[in-house]
Amino acid sequence: MKSDRSGILVFVVRPPFSESFELLVEETIEIARSAGRNIALVVPCKVRNPSPRYYLSRGKVEEIRELIAAHAPDFVLINIEITPSQQRNLEEAWGIPVCTKQAVIHEIFAQRARTAQGKIKVELARLRYELSRLTGKGTELSRTGGGIGTRGPGEQKIEVERRKIKDRIAFLTRELRRIEQQAFTQKGLRRKLGILQVAIVGYTNAGKSTLMNALTGSRVYAGARMFATLDPTSRRLFVPGIGDVILIDTVGFIREMPETIKDAFRSTLEEVKEADVILEVIDVADPDYVNHFRVVSETLREIGAENLPKILVLNKIDLLDELPLLEYDMRTAHPYVFVSAKRKIGLDRLLEAIAQALQPKVAEIHLEVAPEQLPLVRQRLSFRGYIRHLKPLENGKVALDCVVQREFLTGLHTLVASR
Repeated sequence: MKSDRSGILVFVVRPPFSESFELLVEETIEIARSAGRNIALVVPCKVRNPSPRYYLSRGKVEEIRELIAAHAPDFVLINIEITPSQQRNLEEAWGIPVCTKQAVIHEIFAQRARTAQGKIKVELARLRYELSRLTGKGTELSRTGGGIGTRGPGEQKIEVERRKIKDRIAFLTRELRRIEQQAFTQKGLRRKLGILQVAIVGYTNAGKSTLMNALTGSRVYAGARMFATLDPTSRRLFVPGIGDVILIDTVGFIREMPETIKDAFRSTLEEVKEADVILEVIDVADPDYVNHFRVVSETLREIGAENLPKILVLNKIDLLDELPLLEYDMRTAHPYVFVSAKRKIGLDRLLEAIAQALQPKVAEIHLEVAPEQLPLVRQRLSFRGYIRHLKPLENGKVALDCVVQREFLTGLHTLVASR
């Protein structure tokens, strides 16, 4: 997204101080860029004891004020959460808007939302964030008036604003429940039919949607930007040796994801728990990919999906001169496959890994059926297996070598025997 908004990033570092925060700075710059904000200047700022008034020291506030006078930016972005009063004090000291990284992440989600469900979730996240930021503003605003024993106009204004936000949250929550009921019905049908599900997860911009397109031939939007996909997308995928499965793309993860975003998209994230196997896509061309892996692992733990079978899909190898040597915990805990989703490299090996992970759920059987039974057998095998080989017999029947989910073996035998 192009933008002519240019600003200064104040990157706060807290104890224990480390000089290796360049990757975090780059990620924050990319977050700003994804929201249409260009960072022209970065000001590192070590803070040992936050100031109640500005969070930053007075000396640093003055230093940044001089930089603002010299560079005339449109805004200042600060990478940590500060209180509403601290934000307002900084804006008064610097004379330009001040925003936090969490606020910018909310901006990105608002820009990316496309479906009714996604838009409601994003607005809910924004409203809950704004509600949390109202705390502390009433006291400041009430200084404008009010006598002893009375509430100032600022406090009254805050209460009105809080009530409006809570009413809007209640309305949107009801709307979201209504919309999600249909999705819940669809998920219930999948479970009832025993459809195998493969969930794609990963750090934002790791290439999840590109992988889905490469595997299924679909055209899910896949942009080289953060949080390109907000709503879960499902596609059919044929896995040799298993049959058809449902491949589900999910919203990307990021470190320090705002709790309001997590809460709004929790039902989306928890779809992962329904999966039979997880594909964790990792951009191995990113210098910080090991930490990305750990952020995703922690998020999976939070939603209770840490013990599901998982395959690490090490993506974007077309951008590397040589394959990396993986960290011990990455190469020993899970199967892994190096791929380039964009160039469609390594996809056959990935399908083999998926088949191996799902192999305990299926069995191979041999059947002999009358020709007129074939359409019904094919219908019953939909999303439960497939006919691997078919051969007409001299006795007029048809020999079938099938792959079938184990829980449907008895039903298939009964179907054939009853005809």
